[in-house]
Amino acid sequence: MQPYLKRSTKSAVCYEYELLLPLAVYAHTRLQEDDARIDKMAQLTNAAYKDCGTLTDAMGIEYKEKFRIGKANLDDAFDMVIWSRLFIEGQLVPDLEMPGESRDFPAKLWAFLDDYPLPGANTYKDGARNEEFIEVAYLATHIAYIPTGNHRYPIYVSDSTHLFDFHRENFYAVMEMGELDLVAEFVDSLRQYSSTSENDRQVPDGTRYLIGVFHSGDDQWTTYREDGETDADVDNYDLIHKIWTGVLGVREREIWAPAPGTYGGVVRDWLPYPRFPQRPD
Repeated sequence: MQPYLKRSTKSAVCYEYELLLPLAVYAHTRLQEDDARIDKMAQLTNAAYKDCGTLTDAMGIEYKEKFRIGKANLDDAFDMVIWSRLFIEGQLVPDLEMPGESRDFPAKLWAFLDDYPLPGANTYKDGARNEEFIEVAYLATHIAYIPTGNHRYPIYVSDSTHLFDFHRENFYAVMEMGELDLVAEFVDSLRQYSSTSENDRQVPDGTRYLIGVFHSGDDQWTTYREDGETDADVDNYDLIHKIWTGVLGVREREIWAPAPGTYGGVVRDWLPYPRFPQRPD
């Protein structure tokens, strides 16, 4: 945030919106309530959006057209998932102006993704090692982060049976392929469905795999390398991501109640609770 704090509140321009919005959310969630930086980041973000004029320009994605035709490539779908989470978080930031379009976007995206093609590993000759499948799998785990707010709030089978089935049906193919980050994200997603080592088969299988990777790397996540990956191929983000996902995959879960005024509460305003209790099977 530091470089932005020295600028006037009206100086931000459109291309900075995607940089400023997450910082405004960060300031709100991480700083003390009376910290002046919260308002400063909100006002800079508002100015950047005003310079854009439309949500399409702010996102850099012709999302209305993609929703209309019911198609989007994997890169755009992934970017829209990230945007949707920011738009939900942004509604909780005081003085951050969230236009109606941005408030409506997550629900519309969720409906769009409900039948978005998620071909399984058995679709490809090389199975879970196929590069397109790996992109699809990462998209699926990140779609699950929309209602959960990155591992905080619940997700239910009925929210999207299409999404839940993809996780279940491809779990062992992903684990056999053995990419640490992806295996961990699959286990993490299942834990958010209230699956545990006591009531589920896949969660303990995945957890044991992850702990094995950790121990085989001298009790460090950062020593793990994918097939053909060298130290020179791994940047700082890659190292952090291995730790981040590895820990999320093995940690016990305390799922927060989606109360009004929380991220989960915003989601449940447009994504109904299930009518009946569900087992994570």
